[in-house]
Amino acid sequence: MMWVYSPKATKVQKDAISRQFEPVIEELKKEIQPIPEPQEFNHCIDVFSKWRGNFFYIMQKYKTGKNATAKDFFDIGLVRLEFYGENRFNLSYFRHTGKWQPLLIYNDISFESAKEAILEDPVFQVF
Repeated sequence: MMWVYSPKATKVQKDAISRQFEPVIEELKKEIQPIPEPQEFNHCIDVFSKWRGNFFYIMQKYKTGKNATAKDFFDIGLVRLEFYGENRFNLSYFRHTGKWQPLLIYNDISFESAKEAILEDPVFQVF
C-alpha cells in the first residue's frame, strides 16, 4: 500500500472551476459542424461539462446515425480534469477502449496550461 496526495474539491471550488471553463467549452462548441443531410453516421451536436467526485469532465453529446437501434443520442468523454489542488489539474483523454488515459505531460498543471492544452492539443479535438 502507498500513500498519495489526493485533495478534495469543495463545492465552492467546483463552482469556480466550472465558471473558469465555460469559455473553453464555448470555444469547443464552435468546432461542431452542422449535421449533414442525410445523416448516415454519428455526429457531435453539443459539448458540455459535469462533475463526478473529484473529476471535472468535458463531454461530447452525439446524435446517432441512421443505423442506430437503441438510442438517438449518447455521450462520450473528451477531457477529464482531476482536481489536484488550488487551480492545479491532471488531464486525461478518453480512449477508444472506453477507459481514461492520463497524459503525463499534463500532470499537475495550472488552469491556463490546461486551457491551452484542451484548445490546442489534437488529442482533445471535437469530432
